[in-house]
Amino acid sequence: MTATPKLGLVCISELLKDKDKKIAFKTMTRKQFLSMQRQDAIKELSFRILHNSKITAQIIVHCASVGISHYRVSSNLFPLVTDETLDLNYSDLPDLDQIKNMMMLAGNHARKVNITISSHPDQFNVLSSYTDSVVDKSIRELNHQSYILDLMGCSQDHSSPMCLHVSKNPNFDVETIEQYCQRFMNNLSRCDIGVQKRLVVENEDNGYWNSENVFKLFGNHLPCVFDNLHDAINPSVRCYINDFKSTWKSHTPVMHWSEGINKTKSHTDYASHVPHVVSNNLDCIWEVELKAKDKSIVKILSENFKSY
Repeated sequence: MTATPKLGLVCISELLKDKDKKIAFKTMTRKQFLSMQRQDAIKELSFRILHNSKITAQIIVHCASVGISHYRVSSNLFPLVTDETLDLNYSDLPDLDQIKNMMMLAGNHARKVNITISSHPDQFNVLSSYTDSVVDKSIRELNHQSYILDLMGCSQDHSSPMCLHVSKNPNFDVETIEQYCQRFMNNLSRCDIGVQKRLVVENEDNGYWNSENVFKLFGNHLPCVFDNLHDAINPSVRCYINDFKSTWKSHTPVMHWSEGINKTKSHTDYASHVPHVVSNNLDCIWEVELKAKDKSIVKILSENFKSY
């Protein structure tokens, strides 16, 4: 019998949305916030965040029901709270206690049904930026994303990883690659302890940070996330999946699986096949970054994996 892969859902459930269009995360723009009286805006923002926490709990219950063993929480659960210009504090939210309770409920249920949790802060978070304000903003956002995992009761270690793109290509006119990495790690040390203990880095789909360079420069510092599509578009001299796995030590590696349209970085809706790097590494968790989300995962699992 074919071994069952550990597949992870990213952010939202398309299956649940088909059943009920209300099962979607609510956002709020800065323009919307500023168009209202401040207290009314904060009340509305709090309501939307509470809604998002309820959706998160609902998705985790759904994951367990369809055989999905991992969930990457949305990085947009708490819109605007890290916008420094709005001067918002968590304590400003009138629904904060309910939000905390719901996020802890979601985390407790995930642990009860053996669903692991991760996050993937957006690409605008760049600890290696050459602009101080970008680094400061990134640190603020990463601390917030770690706080969300704390609210869910997730361990402050790589069993609940926060995946970050290295993103910025080195400027060899101003520093060596070793200095670049040291600067990245120095900026990481300015983050909250939860970020420091959870952060992992992935190979990029363009530029300097292919699998080989990520492993050679960061593998002794942080766990490395292998993204199969990024590796196909921005290849190294060989496959570094085993090297990446070794960086996770006692924790289960969390990797990314997707497929590109016509060999581009635009993701397909469904997988046409299971890559060898996935089928040969079932000791990893594979976050499925296909557009059809859990529809694609259920299709893979229902066809017993081997049929792809």
